[in-house]
Amino acid sequence: MEVVKARNKDGYTRYYLNDDNGEPIEEILRFLKFKDNTGYARNTLRMYCTHLKQYYDYLEEREKGYQDINIDDLAGFVAWLQNPYLGCKVVPLRYENVRLPQTVNKAVDTIIAFYEYLARHEEYEKILTASLVKFVKAPGRNYRSFLYRIADSRPVKSHVLKLKTPRQEIRTVKKEDIPALLNTCTNLRDYLLVYMLFETGMRIGEALSLWLEDFDMSENTIHIRDRGEMENLSEIKTVSSPRRLDITQELSDLFLQYVCQYHTEEVETNHVFIKLRGEAIGKAMDYTDVDNLFRTLRRKTGVEITPHMFRHTSLSMLYSAGWEPELLRKRAGHKNIYTTLNTYVHPSDEEITEAFKKTVDTIRCPLGKAGVHNVE
Repeated sequence: MEVVKARNKDGYTRYYLNDDNGEPIEEILRFLKFKDNTGYARNTLRMYCTHLKQYYDYLEEREKGYQDINIDDLAGFVAWLQNPYLGCKVVPLRYENVRLPQTVNKAVDTIIAFYEYLARHEEYEKILTASLVKFVKAPGRNYRSFLYRIADSRPVKSHVLKLKTPRQEIRTVKKEDIPALLNTCTNLRDYLLVYMLFETGMRIGEALSLWLEDFDMSENTIHIRDRGEMENLSEIKTVSSPRRLDITQELSDLFLQYVCQYHTEEVETNHVFIKLRGEAIGKAMDYTDVDNLFRTLRRKTGVEITPHMFRHTSLSMLYSAGWEPELLRKRAGHKNIYTTLNTYVHPSDEEITEAFKKTVDTIRCPLGKAGVHNVE
């Protein structure tokens, strides 16, 4: 089986799964078409297609069809995702799970969504998803809304195969490493991109989607707009992504200098970031160009850096500087405040120690007349 990338009649890149004979798998094709028509992003559709390929590989090993499985088979799929040697004749005494629990959970979520779609069609009568769903109390949160204990008290839907996922610390870059990363850039385009990602905390897809008119030099702002899938396959992530970002005068000056140097009369695209060499010079910069840039940055500086680490760093620094969660949510372009809270509102050990020192008198217990030395 193979995940195939193709362009639809509207010119957008989409994905489908071919069987071993090179023919599209009909039920998966219909499922992906349904998700596409209901507004799911291209990267999400690609993730769905990848997860379904893994699932059909598993079914092929078990010599089963997608209509012949039960909850035990799906539990076996969970184990198969974690253990690459499951089903092999030779198994090493020690091995590590090849996928994190959160990765496995995303794959299982895809399979459940696939069967929920099939269950809505008359030709598929076996309702597997009902046996997989459970209702649990909403997880504890460190943020309580205005309707706490009213709207939030309702149980939420989960599935019985979900693995426990330990909370992972977000990866950030040290502020003192930023100058080295900037100085490694060999042209003003790369310098502007790195500088902007660090200052604004925007997603790389949002940066590649920017047009020249999205920069407001008079107000020192950047407007992130939803234009759908672009020629370089960039697109914004959620319905909350369109927003206005305040920027520094330094970033505005860098942008103006870059435009004057590179956006000449020969450049036809409106995209801010363009290719600077090769046959496609003057065309919109794409994800491959970004991957090459960051691979070079890592090799030359020794700093483990990705575009998304700039986002984590920028937003974490704003939280440490005292930004309220709702302000942070707006700048991040998050739809849900809980995404912001669960990702960035995690005080460090140093911040906890400092807060304790400021309030230690509040919890200090007064000693009795005898004092602590006379206590037996």
